[in-house]
Amino acid sequence: MNSFTYSQHRARVIFGDGSRTRVVDELNLLRADRVMLIATGSAGAVADELAAALGRNVVLRWDEVAQHVPLDLAERAREAAAEAFVDAIVCVGGGSAVGLAKAVALTARRPIVAIPTTYAGSEQTTIYAVTSEQHKQTGNSISVLPRSVIYDPELTLDMPAGITGPSAFNALAHAVEALYAPGNTPVTTVYALQGARAIHRSLARVVAAPRDLEARGELLYGAYLCGVALGATGAGLHHKICHVLGGTFDLVHADAHSVILPHSVAFNAPVLPDEMAELSDVLGGADPAAALWDLAVAAQVPTTLAALGLVAADLPAAAERIEAEVAKIPAPGNPRPCTADDVLALLQRAYAGARPTVDAVVR
Repeated sequence: MNSFTYSQHRARVIFGDGSRTRVVDELNLLRADRVMLIATGSAGAVADELAAALGRNVVLRWDEVAQHVPLDLAERAREAAAEAFVDAIVCVGGGSAVGLAKAVALTARRPIVAIPTTYAGSEQTTIYAVTSEQHKQTGNSISVLPRSVIYDPELTLDMPAGITGPSAFNALAHAVEALYAPGNTPVTTVYALQGARAIHRSLARVVAAPRDLEARGELLYGAYLCGVALGATGAGLHHKICHVLGGTFDLVHADAHSVILPHSVAFNAPVLPDEMAELSDVLGGADPAAALWDLAVAAQVPTTLAALGLVAADLPAAAERIEAEVAKIPAPGNPRPCTADDVLALLQRAYAGARPTVDAVVR
């Protein structure tokens, strides 16, 4: 066993059907009584329920949310929070709601109680991001990590198929990169593999029966574990690609994950024989890149960049920007060095949508 250092973040997790009713208890633990409630449009009914439960403690309700957290939106939300003297933020919805809550907490230094309704996983990380002038700027701060996360599988039952599959692939990407990203330890590997196993086991069931509460619960549990794994490690080539595709070309973040993940795995796998062998076991013993692509097809998620509306002429510019972002990954960096030409070839394969396979023996 090699020596390692693992920093365990302080956060409470409340998991279970109907657990959203615990939000009052969590705010009491934080001694908070002036709450900013942030909700995505799709979570409006849940936000109404929470607002009723919190009563006059909700001093600011914020329903304007956008993916990739535009800087001007973050600044307006921060100003409103300051004017309302909020002492806690409750966010309900997907990654965009959590992202905006983080943007406010970054400057306001107020605790977050997150109630995710998708599988984005960002509620378990210290990563934040804002987008300005077609550039998604990410950073790390413990101040944006939610103090409490409430996982209620009941809130995922009505998630549309077009969101369920890509959101699950977003979570899978967290697990995959946590296997080799800077900061990886034997502890984070356990989280990553168990999270990926739960998602692989439950996603097809959820696609076949969207209101299967048991399957939804397992999928949400897997996403939670994957988020913890990424939160304790970092991002690699895959996430850098998705950040550029989202921030620069405005692609939906989760959809980009579902398209890119099989191809980024195929690229990195030849230099990660042990990690890919473990991932293969979780995915049924198959070629990991091909297995992820097959799962994407089974989950009816996008498998080509062309389907997401990206223009082929934009691929070279995207590759150049991604190369610059990959260079910023802390040492030891992405496990397989890559040039802009390497990234361009990967993007071209993802644009065409061909089923990828690992070109080298990984066992």
